[in-house]
Amino acid sequence: MKIITYMRKNPDLLVSVVFAAATGCFVPFSLDRLFGSINIPLLLLLFCLMSIVAGMRESGLFLLLYRRLFSGTVSSRRLGRFFIFSCFFSSMLITNDVSLIVFVPLAIEVMTAVRCVRNMIPVVVWQTVAANLGSMLTPVGNPQNLFIYAHYGMGLVDFLAAVAPVTAMGGFAIYLATCMLDDRKVALPAADQATLPRKRVLILLCLFAVCIADVLRIVPFWLMALIVVPIISCMRPRLFCAVDYKLLMLFLFLFIGVGNLTRMPEVSRMATELLMGHEFIVPLVLCQFISNVPAAVMLAPYTNEAADLLLGVNIGGLGTIIASMASVISFKAYSGARHSIPAAYLRSFTAANLGLLFILLLFYEIVLVH
Repeated sequence: MKIITYMRKNPDLLVSVVFAAATGCFVPFSLDRLFGSINIPLLLLLFCLMSIVAGMRESGLFLLLYRRLFSGTVSSRRLGRFFIFSCFFSSMLITNDVSLIVFVPLAIEVMTAVRCVRNMIPVVVWQTVAANLGSMLTPVGNPQNLFIYAHYGMGLVDFLAAVAPVTAMGGFAIYLATCMLDDRKVALPAADQATLPRKRVLILLCLFAVCIADVLRIVPFWLMALIVVPIISCMRPRLFCAVDYKLLMLFLFLFIGVGNLTRMPEVSRMATELLMGHEFIVPLVLCQFISNVPAAVMLAPYTNEAADLLLGVNIGGLGTIIASMASVISFKAYSGARHSIPAAYLRSFTAANLGLLFILLLFYEIVLVH
C-alpha cells in the first residue's frame, strides 16, 4: 500500500515505470541489453553530487553567506535580487532543484519577517526562472544537461558555446524584471551567530572537485565513486538519506524504456523523421507536457544534434509549471507559507515564464539561427 501511495504522489515516476514495462512487452527480453541501456556512470555521479550538496546545505554554508551579506536596514529590491541571483548562480554548481530547496524557503522566511509580502510572489517566481536558466550553463547544473553531456560525449567548450549566449540573455532579462520589484527600506531582524564546520565543508568541497573531475573526464567514474562514497560513509552517512532517489529511479526506468524503444525499428524511424529539422522545437514543446528530463532521455537516441536538443530541453523548462519539475519545488514551498495565494502565484508564474520563453525564442531565431 505504501508503494501505491508513493506512486500516486509521484505521477512522473509512475509514468516512467509504466513506460518501461509497456515497451518491454514489444521486445525480446535480454538481461545484457537491459543493463546495457542503463547509464550507470551517470547514476553514480548524480548520487555522489546529491550527497555532497546535501552536506553543504546541512552545514549552513548558504545561510551563513546570506547573514554575512545582509544586516540592519536594506533595500527590499536589493534583498529580492540577492535571493533571485543566488538561485541563478548557485544552480550552475549545485543544480536547480537544490538551489530552490535552499533559497526559496529562506526568501519566504525573510520576506515574511520584514513584512514585504508584496515582493514574495515575484521573488519566488523569478527565483524559479533564475534557477532553471542559470542551471543551463554547466553540465552539472541540472540532470538533463548531465545526461546530454555524457550521452553525446560533448566537450566542455562545445557545451558552453551552445548554452552561454542564451544563459547570458536570460540573466539580463531577469535583471530587468527585478527593476519592477517593490523598493523600500526594510529592517532585518537580528540573527544568531552561526558557526560553520569548516573541516567538514572543506572535505565536501574537495569531494565536489572530484565529481567535477569526473564530469570533465579527468577521473573515471569508478574512481570517483570509490573516493566519494567511503568518505561520506565515514564522515556523515545520513547524507545518503537526503539523496533524491525518486530522480535516480526516474532515470533508471526512462533508460530502460528508451532502450526498449531503440530496439523497435519502426519507432526509431518515426522518431528520427519527426525530429529531423526540428531538433529544437520538438523537445521544447514536449517539455511542456512531460518535463525536460524525460524529454531529453526520450529524444536523445534519435538525433545527433546535441546543441539543439540541449537548448530545446533547457529553454523548454520555461512555460508550464511541469515543464521543469524544479518549478514544483517553489510552488509547494510558497503554498505552505502564511497568507499564500496559490492562484495568484500560478498567474504570475505563467506570465513570467511565457514572457521570457517568447524573448528567448526570438533570441534563438534572430541571433543563434541566422
